Amino acid sequence: MKIIDLHCDTLWKCGKDREYSFFDNDGHISEKGLLDGDYMAQCFAIYTSIKLKGEDAYNYFEERYAHAQKLFAECANISVAINRDEIIKNTNDNKVSAILTVENGEYLNGKIERLTLTDKRNFKIFGLIHNDDNCLGYWHGGDANAPLKPFGKEVVDAINNTGMVVDVSHLNVGGFWDVIKLSKKPVVATHSACRGLKDHTRNLYDDQIKAIADTGGIVGVPFYDLFLKDTKTTEVADIIRHIEHLIKIGGEDCPAIGTDFDGIDSELFIENCSGMQILTDAIEKKFGYHLAEKICYKNALRIF
Repeated sequence: MKIIDLHCDTLWKCGKDREYSFFDNDGHISEKGLLDGDYMAQCFAIYTSIKLKGEDAYNYFEERYAHAQKLFAECANISVAINRDEIIKNTNDNKVSAILTVENGEYLNGKIERLTLTDKRNFKIFGLIHNDDNCLGYWHGGDANAPLKPFGKEVVDAINNTGMVVDVSHLNVGGFWDVIKLSKKPVVATHSACRGLKDHTRNLYDDQIKAIADTGGIVGVPFYDLFLKDTKTTEVADIIRHIEHLIKIGGEDCPAIGTDFDGIDSELFIENCSGMQILTDAIEKKFGYHLAEKICYKNALRIF
C-alpha cells in the first residue's frame, strides 16, 4: 500500500555531511529506500536549528533551501510536487513526490514578506516552532499557556491566503489554541502523538485532537519511542495504539503517519523506510483496506 509521510529530517542530515549520499545511505530515508518502501510522497522539512536566531536563521534557511533544490534535481526517481494532482501524476509516472515543509519559522525574523516568498517556493506545510521560543511563539517545554506572539498571529492569519497549512507540532498549548482560532484552513500536527496514551508535552490532549479534526486537519503519528510509551523501542503495536486513539477522538479522517525519520534515535521495528510495508500491512490487517488507505495516504493527500 502507498504511504505519505508528513515529516522527516533527512535534509538536515544531508546538510550536516555533504558527502552523505541521498540515493543510498545508512540513515532512515534514501531515494532507493523510498522506492523500495512504495512511497507515494515524503514531506521533507527544512529545519532551522534553535541555536540560530534572526538573520543567522534566515541565512541558514536560504542555504538549506538551495541545497534541497540541487539534491532533488539530481534525483531520477523523485519529483517535487506542489499539489494533489502533481502527487497523483508522479505516482502514475512511478515517481515519489517530494513535498517541502518548514520546521521553525524563526528565519522570518519579523518580515512577513519572507512568508510570501516561502509560499511562492511551493512549501506546503509551515511548522511555526521547534524546541525553543522564537519570533512567533513559545515551545511545548516552556510556558504552556503563553499565547502566540503578535508576529506569530500575523503569520498564521497570512497563511490563510497561501498554499500552505499550519503545523502545530512542537507548539505550546496556548499557541495551539490561537492557531485554531485564527486559521481558516485545516490545521495539522505533522509528528505528534496522543497525550492520553503518553503524557509528554510534545503530544496532543484529546481536546486538541478533536479541534484539529474539526478543522479538517490531520495528526501524523511519529515513531519516536518517548512520544509513544515509556521504553526505548518502537514497535508496530505502539503506532497502531496511537492511531486507534486518534480515530476514537478525531474520527477516521484524522490519523496519518509522521515518522520523524532521520531525526530520532529510537530502536525501531524497521531499519529504514524501505521496510514501511511492514507497517502498512499491519494497519490494513487491523483496520481493513478502506480505512488503512486513509491512514497511510488518503488523509494526508487531502491537505495538499
